[in-house]
Amino acid sequence: MVTALKKSIGSTATSVRRRKAKEEHMLDELENIFLKHGFRKITVEYLASELRCSKRSLYELAPNKEALFLRVFNRYLSRLRMEGDQNVKGVAPTDAFVGYLQPAINASRKLSESLINDMTAFAPAKELWERHRDTRMEGLRKLIDHCVDQGIFRRTHSLLVAEVFAASLQRICTPEFLSNAKLNYPDAVSELYQLLLNGLLHSKAPEEAETLHQVTIQLQGKGVQGRSELVRQLEHIEAQLKGKKPPRAALRKRSDEA
Repeated sequence: MVTALKKSIGSTATSVRRRKAKEEHMLDELENIFLKHGFRKITVEYLASELRCSKRSLYELAPNKEALFLRVFNRYLSRLRMEGDQNVKGVAPTDAFVGYLQPAINASRKLSESLINDMTAFAPAKELWERHRDTRMEGLRKLIDHCVDQGIFRRTHSLLVAEVFAASLQRICTPEFLSNAKLNYPDAVSELYQLLLNGLLHSKAPEEAETLHQVTIQLQGKGVQGRSELVRQLEHIEAQLKGKKPPRAALRKRSDEA
């Protein structure tokens, strides 16, 4: 009897896993369709045909087409937030900042004009988007504060930056802006992210940045043995770029070599 009960429980668990896997697959397929075509002009019949399933199977996921879109859209946005949060764990601040933004940059390439139009015209979907945006901007604000504390970004008002960024994201997803700017949404998002990063990073003279980059490559190539020599070179280069005399250690080194 105990053995029969275990088999029954195991069979039920297997059935649940299969049903869950099938459901996730259907949601993935629906996501691809909605991101490409939006949802207002799509019919349930079309969705069933594309997924090769019955309409009943779709109605088991949600009671109607609008609810189905909201479920898929919410799942999609939740995954973006999760990916962004995962990317900031255990990495350097600059990598965390870029990693936090990267999922949205990648996702923007999948968002069609039809999806943007339908989302902004459908209040429940627009509300989901705005909540997602606000959550992301709060995370962005915290990352900016952290990068300022680490000396990577110039000192700035993180809440102001995040709010301006949020307002910009809201603006660039409107059809009027995209049409006037002659941009598609992915390109507009990429441009906006570049503006954000370039405005926050500490600026360096081009020659200084290039020289320091070359020294860094040499340092990595020579390893621990050449570290002291390259550090002296770095001090000498920085002094020259700032119009100062080289450090005494560097001068002694050059004198000994002569």
